[in-house]
Amino acid sequence: MSWLPPVDVFEHPDRFELYVDLPGVDPASVELVLDDGVLTLKGERRTVQAEQPAAGRLWRSERSQGRFERRFVLPDAADGEKVQAKTEHGVLQVTIAKRAPAVAQRIKIAA
Repeated sequence: MSWLPPVDVFEHPDRFELYVDLPGVDPASVELVLDDGVLTLKGERRTVQAEQPAAGRLWRSERSQGRFERRFVLPDAADGEKVQAKTEHGVLQVTIAKRAPAVAQRIKIAA
């Protein structure tokens, strides 16, 4: 079984921010990889049933569980060398700095 955690993506003048809802997911089991302009988020939320007493019976299961994977193609302005990630209260925050905009240069033509 797989699921997709919800994500909010913001663009600020100097950075991009992603907020990913990962309640019940151990941050150590989350993999975040930036390769060739694509940010990939992988992980797994394990079932709680293993923690229930052997005699317990599951009446209802509405919480998603299993493996997940999300991919985000980043704009050229994203600086892959300046990425930070932290988690707080079940929310993963990924911050990606923007590169300084290219400045036009006047090129002298040799005679």
